[in-house]
Amino acid sequence: MAKRFLTFLLLAGLSLAAFAAGASRYVSVQSLAVKEKASGTSRTLMTVSYGDELTVVKESGKWTQVTPKSNPSVTGWVNSSALSKRKIVAGKAVKTDANEISLAGKGFAEGLDTRQTDDWNSDFAAVDAVEGNAVPEADVEAFVREGKLKEAE
Repeated sequence: MAKRFLTFLLLAGLSLAAFAAGASRYVSVQSLAVKEKASGTSRTLMTVSYGDELTVVKESGKWTQVTPKSNPSVTGWVNSSALSKRKIVAGKAVKTDANEISLAGKGFAEGLDTRQTDDWNSDFAAVDAVEGNAVPEADVEAFVREGKLKEAE
C-alpha cells in the first residue's frame, strides 16, 4: 500500500512539473535580466521588459528557466518572483494614475488604493529615491570577482 502511495506521489509531482513546462508567464517588473544560470551573478543573455511573454521550460526553487517569445533562440533563467501567470495589459486600456502605480510598486495591498494618499500624511520621497538607485551589472560582477564570491547552487 505504501509503495502505491509513493508511486502516486511521484507521478503527481512529475505531472505538475510537466504541466508548468510550456506555460506562459509575463514579466511583472520594468526590466528583467535573463541569466545564463540560475544565479543573480550569472552572465546576462538578454533583458526582457514589463509585460513580455515568456515560455516556461522548467522551474527550480526561486528560479524559472524560460524562453522569451520575442527571441525563441534564447533560453535562460529569471527570478520567479518577477513573473506573473496573468497576462499583463498595458497601454490605453489600463485606467490608472501615477499615484496608483507608485503605491503598487511600494507593495500596498489591493483595497488600500481606494484611500487618498493625502489623508495618510506620509512622505514617500525616500522610498522613491531608493527605487531610483541602480547598480550597473559590470560593477556587480567586479564586486563578485574582488570579493572572490561563488555563485549560489
